Amino acid sequence: MNKHMRMGLAGLAVGLFAIFTVRVITVRSNAVHYHADFALYVNGVRDEFKGPGYYEEVQTCTTSDHDNPRARVHMHNQEDSIVHVHDQAVTWSAFFANLGYTLGDKVLATGQGVYVNDANGNKLSFILNGQPVDTVADRVIGNEDVLLIDYGKDNAATLQNDFAAIPRKAHAENLEKDPASCGGASPHLSLSQRLKKAAQFWQ
Repeated sequence: MNKHMRMGLAGLAVGLFAIFTVRVITVRSNAVHYHADFALYVNGVRDEFKGPGYYEEVQTCTTSDHDNPRARVHMHNQEDSIVHVHDQAVTWSAFFANLGYTLGDKVLATGQGVYVNDANGNKLSFILNGQPVDTVADRVIGNEDVLLIDYGKDNAATLQNDFAAIPRKAHAENLEKDPASCGGASPHLSLSQRLKKAAQFWQ
């Protein structure tokens, strides 16, 4: 093997190593894990979602978690204002379905009853990220969304006050590891995970 060929092979090896190194550094997790804040009021009373049935404390570590609707979106640790999202395209109605509720444009069903827009002025109202909207049922939950759902006769000022009172915890939760993900939903990859994903690039 002559000198020029050795230099060419050495250059190729260095180039490939550099590309692989960049790939390891820049590779990103495809896991979904983010949060939103919300509150639900019915006739002026905030739903506190009391009881363990509303919260996911432990999830199994399987590759089929997303086949379980409750694994896709839920609440944890008796925190009744924070939504944990673990999958793409999860809607607000899907979240409430996991709680055993039904959420539509003009109807809300909870464990306490069914509430519909009526001729007496009772109606469902929604404020999403500070703006009144007509519906949220089929809207995908956005990262750090803040949502107020209200049923009753509350005026615009009361709705805005209730919206302002929603704890803003989603951003802080985004910086923490999920309490029941077995590490699977962490947005941060370990070195071994980075090396594995980078190696998949070459396959």
